[in-house]
Amino acid sequence: MISLTIRSYQGKTVKLHASARDDKADFIALLESSGFKSDRYLLTMRRSLKEPIPEPQFPANFTLRQVKPQQDAEAWVEMHNQSFIDAWNHHDLTVEHYKYLRSHPTYRPDLDLVAIAPDGTFAACCKCIINSESNIRTGHNEGWIDELGTRRGFRRIGLGRAMLLFGMRHLQAAGADMAKLSVYFNNPNGALQLYESVGFYKLYTWISYVKDV
Repeated sequence: MISLTIRSYQGKTVKLHASARDDKADFIALLESSGFKSDRYLLTMRRSLKEPIPEPQFPANFTLRQVKPQQDAEAWVEMHNQSFIDAWNHHDLTVEHYKYLRSHPTYRPDLDLVAIAPDGTFAACCKCIINSESNIRTGHNEGWIDELGTRRGFRRIGLGRAMLLFGMRHLQAAGADMAKLSVYFNNPNGALQLYESVGFYKLYTWISYVKDV
Protein backbone atom coordinates (compact mmCIF):
# COMPACT_ATOMS: atom_id res chain seq x y z
CA MET A 1 0.00 0.00 0.00
CA ILE A 2 1.32 3.44 -0.97
CA SER A 3 -0.19 6.79 -0.04
CA LEU A 4 0.50 10.26 -1.38
CA THR A 5 -1.05 13.42 0.06
CA ILE A 6 -0.66 17.16 -0.32
CA ARG A 7 -0.81 19.38 2.76
CA SER A 8 -0.86 23.14 2.75
CA TYR A 9 -0.76 25.50 5.70
CA GLN A 10 -1.82 29.12 5.55
CA GLY A 11 1.24 31.31 5.21
CA LYS A 12 3.61 28.37 5.01
CA THR A 13 5.24 26.27 2.33
CA VAL A 14 3.09 23.64 0.65
CA LYS A 15 4.46 20.17 1.30
CA LEU A 16 4.03 16.87 -0.46
CA HIS A 17 3.80 13.88 1.87
CA ALA A 18 4.21 10.27 0.81
CA SER A 19 4.64 7.01 2.65
CA ALA A 20 5.74 3.53 1.69
CA ARG A 21 6.63 0.30 3.39
CA ASP A 22 10.31 -0.46 3.68
CA ASP A 23 9.94 -3.46 1.34
CA LYS A 24 8.80 -1.22 -1.57
CA ALA A 25 12.32 -0.57 -2.83
CA ASP A 26 11.32 0.66 -6.30
CA PHE A 27 8.90 3.25 -4.97
CA ILE A 28 11.34 4.38 -2.29
CA ALA A 29 14.02 4.87 -4.95
CA LEU A 30 11.55 6.90 -7.04
CA LEU A 31 10.65 9.14 -4.10
CA GLU A 32 14.27 9.76 -3.16
CA SER A 33 15.29 10.49 -6.75
CA SER A 34 12.41 12.99 -6.93
CA GLY A 35 13.67 14.97 -3.95
CA PHE A 36 11.61 13.45 -1.14
CA LYS A 37 13.32 13.16 2.24
CA SER A 38 12.43 10.63 4.92
CA ASP A 39 11.28 12.23 8.17
CA ARG A 40 9.57 9.52 10.29
CA TYR A 41 9.62 5.77 10.70
CA LEU A 42 6.55 3.92 11.98
CA LEU A 43 7.27 0.33 12.97
CA THR A 44 4.65 -2.40 12.98
CA MET A 45 5.65 -5.01 15.55
CA ARG A 46 4.24 -8.36 16.64
CA ARG A 47 4.62 -10.92 19.36
CA SER A 48 3.23 -14.43 19.72
CA LEU A 49 0.75 -14.83 22.57
CA LYS A 50 1.43 -18.56 22.61
CA GLU A 51 4.72 -17.81 24.36
CA PRO A 52 4.70 -17.13 28.12
CA ILE A 53 3.73 -13.59 29.11
CA PRO A 54 5.53 -12.22 32.18
CA GLU A 55 3.47 -11.50 35.29
CA PRO A 56 2.56 -7.79 35.44
CA GLN A 57 3.98 -6.00 38.47
CA PHE A 58 1.95 -2.97 39.55
CA PRO A 59 3.34 -0.18 41.74
CA ALA A 60 2.03 -0.38 45.30
CA ASN A 61 -1.58 0.70 45.86
CA PHE A 62 -2.40 1.16 42.15
CA THR A 63 -5.42 -0.73 40.88
CA LEU A 64 -6.46 -2.06 37.49
CA ARG A 65 -10.00 -2.05 36.20
CA GLN A 66 -12.03 -2.11 33.03
CA VAL A 67 -13.03 1.28 31.65
CA LYS A 68 -16.66 2.36 31.99
CA PRO A 69 -17.03 4.43 28.81
CA GLN A 70 -19.84 6.76 29.84
CA GLN A 71 -18.89 7.19 33.48
CA ASP A 72 -15.16 7.57 32.85
CA ALA A 73 -15.23 9.75 29.73
CA GLU A 74 -13.94 13.03 31.15
CA ALA A 75 -11.28 11.48 33.42
CA TRP A 76 -10.08 9.19 30.64
CA VAL A 77 -9.83 12.00 28.09
CA GLU A 78 -7.82 14.15 30.52
CA MET A 79 -5.44 11.23 31.14
CA HIS A 80 -5.10 10.60 27.39
CA ASN A 81 -4.24 14.22 26.65
CA GLN A 82 -1.66 14.33 29.44
CA SER A 83 -0.18 11.00 28.31
CA PHE A 84 0.28 11.93 24.65
CA ILE A 85 0.94 15.66 24.89
CA ASP A 86 4.56 15.14 23.79
CA ALA A 87 3.71 12.73 20.96
CA TRP A 88 4.26 13.69 17.33
CA ASN A 89 1.36 15.67 15.83
CA HIS A 90 -0.63 15.52 19.07
CA HIS A 91 -4.10 17.05 19.11
CA ASP A 92 -6.19 16.98 22.26
CA LEU A 93 -8.92 14.36 22.27
CA THR A 94 -12.43 15.60 23.05
CA VAL A 95 -15.06 13.80 25.09
CA GLU A 96 -17.31 13.72 22.02
CA HIS A 97 -14.68 12.00 19.91
CA TYR A 98 -13.87 9.63 22.75
CA LYS A 99 -17.50 8.50 22.86
CA TYR A 100 -17.55 8.13 19.08
CA LEU A 101 -14.49 5.86 19.18
CA ARG A 102 -16.12 3.71 21.88
CA SER A 103 -19.11 3.20 19.58
CA HIS A 104 -16.95 1.48 16.92
CA PRO A 105 -18.00 -2.13 16.13
CA THR A 106 -14.54 -3.45 17.11
CA TYR A 107 -14.69 -1.86 20.58
CA ARG A 108 -14.69 -4.34 23.45
CA PRO A 109 -14.98 -3.08 27.05
CA ASP A 110 -13.14 -6.17 28.31
CA LEU A 111 -10.06 -5.01 26.38
CA ASP A 112 -10.16 -1.39 27.60
CA LEU A 113 -8.08 -1.11 30.79
CA VAL A 114 -7.13 1.76 33.08
CA ALA A 115 -4.73 2.05 36.02
CA ILE A 116 -6.00 4.06 38.99
CA ALA A 117 -3.56 5.81 41.34
CA PRO A 118 -4.10 5.70 45.11
CA ASP A 119 -5.68 9.19 45.00
CA GLY A 120 -8.14 8.13 42.27
CA THR A 121 -6.26 9.72 39.36
CA PHE A 122 -6.41 7.90 36.03
CA ALA A 123 -2.70 7.19 35.60
CA ALA A 124 -2.28 4.87 32.60
CA CYS A 125 -4.29 3.03 29.97
CA CYS A 126 -4.12 0.10 27.61
CA LYS A 127 -6.84 -0.36 25.00
CA CYS A 128 -6.75 -3.39 22.73
CA ILE A 129 -8.85 -4.43 19.75
CA ILE A 130 -9.66 -7.63 17.94
CA ASN A 131 -11.03 -7.12 14.44
CA SER A 132 -12.90 -10.38 13.83
CA GLU A 133 -13.84 -9.50 10.26
CA SER A 134 -10.22 -8.76 9.36
CA ASN A 135 -9.08 -11.99 11.01
CA ILE A 136 -11.60 -13.99 8.99
CA ARG A 137 -10.48 -12.27 5.79
CA THR A 138 -6.77 -12.80 6.42
CA GLY A 139 -6.97 -16.15 8.16
CA HIS A 140 -5.14 -14.73 11.16
CA ASN A 141 -6.09 -14.74 14.83
CA GLU A 142 -4.50 -11.54 16.06
CA GLY A 143 -5.27 -8.57 18.25
CA TRP A 144 -3.77 -5.10 18.47
CA ILE A 145 -2.41 -3.04 21.33
CA ASP A 146 -4.29 -0.05 20.02
CA GLU A 147 -3.36 2.49 22.69
CA LEU A 148 -0.88 2.41 25.55
CA GLY A 149 -0.07 5.50 27.55
CA THR A 150 1.08 6.79 30.94
CA ARG A 151 0.30 10.32 32.02
CA ARG A 152 2.97 12.77 33.08
CA GLY A 153 3.85 12.46 36.73
CA PHE A 154 3.38 8.68 36.74
CA ARG A 155 6.15 7.61 34.39
CA ARG A 156 9.28 5.57 35.17
CA ILE A 157 7.56 3.51 37.90
CA GLY A 158 6.65 0.47 35.79
CA LEU A 159 3.06 1.35 34.87
CA GLY A 160 3.60 1.21 31.11
CA ARG A 161 5.15 -2.24 31.21
CA ALA A 162 2.47 -3.55 33.57
CA MET A 163 -0.36 -2.19 31.42
CA LEU A 164 1.20 -3.65 28.28
CA LEU A 165 1.46 -7.09 29.89
CA PHE A 166 -2.11 -6.87 31.18
CA GLY A 167 -3.26 -5.95 27.67
CA MET A 168 -1.42 -8.90 26.16
CA ARG A 169 -2.95 -11.25 28.72
CA HIS A 170 -6.44 -9.92 28.01
CA LEU A 171 -5.94 -10.42 24.27
CA GLN A 172 -4.77 -13.96 24.99
CA ALA A 173 -7.82 -14.62 27.18
CA ALA A 174 -10.04 -13.29 24.39
CA GLY A 175 -8.63 -15.95 22.04
CA ALA A 176 -5.95 -14.07 20.09
CA ASP A 177 -2.69 -15.92 19.46
CA MET A 178 -0.73 -12.94 18.11
CA ALA A 179 -0.42 -9.32 19.29
CA LYS A 180 0.56 -6.43 17.03
CA LEU A 181 1.20 -2.73 17.57
CA SER A 182 2.64 0.35 15.88
CA VAL A 183 5.27 2.70 17.30
CA TYR A 184 7.40 5.54 15.98
CA PHE A 185 11.09 4.67 15.94
CA ASN A 186 12.03 7.90 17.73
CA ASN A 187 9.29 7.75 20.37
CA PRO A 188 10.59 10.09 23.12
CA ASN A 189 9.44 7.93 26.03
CA GLY A 190 11.26 4.70 25.23
CA ALA A 191 8.22 2.83 23.89
CA LEU A 192 10.22 0.88 21.30
CA GLN A 193 12.61 -0.40 23.96
CA LEU A 194 9.67 -1.38 26.18
CA TYR A 195 8.05 -3.41 23.42
CA GLU A 196 11.29 -5.15 22.54
CA SER A 197 11.85 -6.01 26.21
CA VAL A 198 8.69 -8.14 26.32
CA GLY A 199 9.33 -9.93 23.01
CA PHE A 200 7.87 -7.75 20.26
CA TYR A 201 9.89 -7.63 17.05
CA LYS A 202 9.65 -5.58 13.87
CA LEU A 203 7.41 -6.91 11.13
CA TYR A 204 7.85 -3.99 8.74
CA THR A 205 8.33 -0.22 8.77
CA TRP A 206 6.30 2.55 7.17
CA ILE A 207 8.60 5.35 6.04
CA SER A 208 7.13 8.83 5.82
CA TYR A 209 8.60 11.19 3.21
CA VAL A 210 8.20 14.93 2.70
CA LYS A 211 9.07 17.40 -0.03
CA ASP A 212 8.64 21.16 -0.16
CA VAL A 213 6.84 22.36 -3.28
